[in-house]
Amino acid sequence: ALFLYSGGYSPGLFALSLAQKLPKALVELGELEISISREQPRIEATVPVKFLGGTENEVVVSARLDVDSSVRLTETYESATVLGNSIDLPQAVQYSRDLYVTYVDDDLLVVRDASGVPEVLVRK
Repeated sequence: ALFLYSGGYSPGLFALSLAQKLPKALVELGELEISISREQPRIEATVPVKFLGGTENEVVVSARLDVDSSVRLTETYESATVLGNSIDLPQAVQYSRDLYVTYVDDDLLVVRDASGVPEVLVRK
């Protein structure tokens, strides 16, 4: 599993940053964890969430990760699970972006999107 350290724009990160600005009485967020596997959908981003101080639930976003070249990947959001309800995103509204691998080793992955902003992922 990988943990997101910093990053550019994506709908998931935008929603997460918005939720972090809400009062803790409304929404309490845990640590974001990103898993990348060999099987599609290859990316699964999970955040533990408590709404209105209730029980903890997970918000999970799944995305395809297609290899376009030795340095370019395409990430496409496919589904989300909120409060146990899974929602497949229609193809017309699936967000997609190209990612460029800047650096990779056994513990670190650095990718950049088209804007050039890096996302640093550290292996747990």
